[in-house]
Amino acid sequence: MPENRTGNFSADYVISEEVLATIAANAAKDVEGVARLGNRPADLYTTFKIGTDDLKHVSVTMTDYDIRFHVYIELLQTAKIQDVCRNVQTAVKEAIQNMTGRVVTRVDVSVTGIAEEPLENGSPDVSLNLEH
Repeated sequence: MPENRTGNFSADYVISEEVLATIAANAAKDVEGVARLGNRPADLYTTFKIGTDDLKHVSVTMTDYDIRFHVYIELLQTAKIQDVCRNVQTAVKEAIQNMTGRVVTRVDVSVTGIAEEPLENGSPDVSLNLEH
């Protein structure tokens, strides 16, 4: 494969937004202090876009020369917001750059909520307490 000397631009392959969003979501979920991914606000693109669930949690903006992300998360109640957000930024940037070789120029993080404890797969706790 020819060496890429012009930033991110390469005519040899294309990486979809869904793949990039999945990588970013997995990296963000692994950061200590993140309870689960949050939902991004609805916009025209997400309303009509049929794709992976990760696009509901991560916004991806790609150009020929850079990639920008906006990740939405919910924090654990005991987490320090600045530390967790900084760690999410670093984790997403490193994961994308290591897996794709593309340059990540910006990772924005929005905290959409606070949770007492993480839930399995981000699903709500619907168990019933049947003890008498």
